Amino acid sequence: MQVLRFIYSIVENHPGGPDLAGFQGGGIDGAPLEAVRYRDIAAVVSSADVGLFAPDLPGDAPAGRREGSREAHLLKFQQVNSFLLGQSGSGGMLPLKFGFTAESDEGVETVLGHAYIQLRTFLDRLRGTVELVVQASWELPKVLGKIVKDDPGLVGPDPAETGRRLFEAAGRRKRDLVAAIHDSLSPLARDYSDAPLKAESMILHRSYLVEKEKEPLFDEAVNSVATQLEETLVFRYIGPLPVYSFVNVELNQGDFVLVDRARRLLQLPEKASWDEVRAAYRQLVLAHHPDRNPGDPQAAVRTRDVTAAYEVVRAYGLSLPGFGGPGEPGELSFAREAVERAFVIDDKGAVLSRGKGTESPS
Repeated sequence: MQVLRFIYSIVENHPGGPDLAGFQGGGIDGAPLEAVRYRDIAAVVSSADVGLFAPDLPGDAPAGRREGSREAHLLKFQQVNSFLLGQSGSGGMLPLKFGFTAESDEGVETVLGHAYIQLRTFLDRLRGTVELVVQASWELPKVLGKIVKDDPGLVGPDPAETGRRLFEAAGRRKRDLVAAIHDSLSPLARDYSDAPLKAESMILHRSYLVEKEKEPLFDEAVNSVATQLEETLVFRYIGPLPVYSFVNVELNQGDFVLVDRARRLLQLPEKASWDEVRAAYRQLVLAHHPDRNPGDPQAAVRTRDVTAAYEVVRAYGLSLPGFGGPGEPGELSFAREAVERAFVIDDKGAVLSRGKGTESPS
């Protein structure tokens, strides 16, 4: 048996953090939940046999393996993260993908140090948010019948041509419905992410990143659009959930690559003062803002990218001693050696490993 430290989520490290002892039943396989702390962040972990995540093998699996199936562990993983979401309040909570492990607490600390910029940036961005999932399905024969009723000219003597026309009309109808739903919900969300459609009848499977304080307004908007479209669509509304769909942390990514990409996007030199960083950010946001670029659909994307780059540079500054205090560095260096000195580096490489078949619970 190989026991590793299984990582559930990254949370803020402060006295009012999650009460891990308050979660009844423990983590995977009943192991107690614990916190491994690094600077102002912490990893919620428990000990787990790495063999529990291997696929069941008929005929030679241990008798207890059935109870410890991957599905059961995934459910426990979701339950722990849902508990942490409720405990986080207005603070940050960053769920990792199922299957992240480290060899020891020291290994977890190495991971936190190596990925501090990414983790700090995501916690700041996702603070006070939840994931809300909207699914919409239709009965295609019923929809096609209505399409034909509204436009009988689509049906002609050639069955193949009729089929093509109906297929295209159904596609247009689907796009119109999805656009109507999204137009009603997107003003109340920070971001959205599409997931694979789980059935042929499903036309929408979209997760929205919503501030907790706006959740009641989002609920009302979902109810309103569902009522408006109830003759055509069946809705399913899921949440609030931990923000699985909005986390894309590559924990083994080189920190220098991340910081350097952000620096270039902000058009900064290799050394810059905080005043220069803030000025570059403000100038680029103003230049790319959608209000100044009407009719340009990419303006919002560019503004979002600039904001994300600024958050990365700010997180890099946070990793330096004295940031925000009397000893705040007057100048940031973006040289490789300066960036890499800001992190705990494991000379043997990343200790983080992925379990087989890792996936997001969403």
